[in-house]
Amino acid sequence: MKDSCVFPLLVFDNIENGSLKEHFNDPLRTPLNWKARLQIAVGVAAALEYLLLFSNPPVYHVSISSSNIMLDENFTAKLSDVGLLSSIGTYVPHSSCSEECMDQECGNIVYQLGVLILELITGQSSEQGGTDLIQWVQGSRLSSSIHMMIDPDLGNNYDARELKKLLVVARLCIKSKSNPKFPVSQVFRFLQKKVHIPRD
Repeated sequence: MKDSCVFPLLVFDNIENGSLKEHFNDPLRTPLNWKARLQIAVGVAAALEYLLLFSNPPVYHVSISSSNIMLDENFTAKLSDVGLLSSIGTYVPHSSCSEECMDQECGNIVYQLGVLILELITGQSSEQGGTDLIQWVQGSRLSSSIHMMIDPDLGNNYDARELKKLLVVARLCIKSKSNPKFPVSQVFRFLQKKVHIPRD
């Protein structure tokens, strides 16, 4: 009798609102409001904390981009590109991102989160202008150019103080690629403190 193998699967409910990228690129979709964008940013950070600190089996791969973020009927973010380590099979080197773990893999994941936050603010896909977005958020004239970079679909319907705080978080995340000193849990807590999601 052959040995049976069990592989873990991620199972999602129906994803009524498609991917985040579709909301940025499809002119027929209703633009995301400010509350939804904050909710997505905090939700992705919370999901990363769980996957990298508490998931069993461990996570060895996470890719964060607007095309990999799926939105349910309440615009709750779901990560769709996640690799779990099977209890049976070859070990795939990965980083568990514990409080003490600040290696390059963790830094890259936090960096991707920062790019995603910039996409939520500007409405621009990182695939189309990622380098420009990163140069902008790292630039010395950030404060004077914010109004030119905000997604036009938002109009004036956003909280300026929350926007600036969200940009602080994005800058910290972007720095993690070359200097990985911010674990995901710290970024999540910082994000929670910096922004307030209004309740209906």
